[in-house]
Amino acid sequence: MARFIKSRKKSHGTIPGSLIFIGNQKMEKPEIHLMLYNKETLEEKQIESTDEIPETIPEGSVLWVNIYGLQDTELISKTGERFSIHPLELEDILNTDQRPKVTESESNFTFFLKILQYYEDTERVAGDQISIVLSKNTLVTFQEKPAHYFEPVRERIRSGRGRIRTSGADYLAYALIDTLVDGYIHTIERLGTVLEGMEVEVLQHSQKSTLEKIYRLKTNIGFLRKSIFPLKEIMLTLNKSDSNLIQKKTVSFLKDLNDLTTQSLEAVEIYHNMANDYLNIYHSNVANRTNEVMKVLTIFASIFIPLTFIAGVYGTNFDYLPELHFRFSYFIMWGVMITIAVVMLFYFKRKNWF
Repeated sequence: MARFIKSRKKSHGTIPGSLIFIGNQKMEKPEIHLMLYNKETLEEKQIESTDEIPETIPEGSVLWVNIYGLQDTELISKTGERFSIHPLELEDILNTDQRPKVTESESNFTFFLKILQYYEDTERVAGDQISIVLSKNTLVTFQEKPAHYFEPVRERIRSGRGRIRTSGADYLAYALIDTLVDGYIHTIERLGTVLEGMEVEVLQHSQKSTLEKIYRLKTNIGFLRKSIFPLKEIMLTLNKSDSNLIQKKTVSFLKDLNDLTTQSLEAVEIYHNMANDYLNIYHSNVANRTNEVMKVLTIFASIFIPLTFIAGVYGTNFDYLPELHFRFSYFIMWGVMITIAVVMLFYFKRKNWF
């Protein structure tokens, strides 16, 4: 399956809001992880169905429901009914090729983001879909598979470090998105280290393998740009929103997150330009080597043209060539030919042609 766009054959011609999973199934059976916490208490458990999700949330508490696995459309549908998620948003949640964005309604914010990682063994950046639905005192996240991306946030909740246990669901959403952006910067840093380490190879040893490395890096950077660039739109929407789902004390953290997003976007753009520069340098080096070879061949050809002319004249089969029967004609001809070659080489040297 293509990395930049995934097949929509299953959803072709269906009505809007149809719940059809688009992507690769990455686990056999979905899992539901639940955390219910406030300043004093924490309840964390694995549940089997949405029926076990509490109907009411105590005042001052936050409910975080994390669903792993998107292939079970019935589970996604029940979750949508339980938390009043619009069918069009559920359709986007099941589309793992969904462009990163945020949608806002009276009852919730829904974020569609990517989790990005660089795998050194395959030299490839891969991404998973992550959807975050924020409503009053509730946060629901949908992931393609179990992963450690949000484990630092869970550890902060368990230990009660920071303000996360005393803040609302909007701060939890901020913490998760902040973790994702930190991951983006780490991925960009690892990819940038590989790219910057190729500088000497590109400048001095432009081989076919160098071109292959540059192409892989450009493809990875292109995937990063596709996944990260929409973040700017998301940050602008959040910072301009006057929704009561986002508390005033969380706005300052969103502004800091906006700065972090800008930093990651700038880094991606720098590495994108650097990869293009490397490609141009590679082609320039190849062209220069070709020019050097052609220059040497042209010099040799230029020298041998008059020599070939002389050899051609005295290689004819006419009896009445004046110099033909002269005793030293052979040596004179060689002397003239060598003199011409030396004079031409001296002339080319003065012109800095080699």
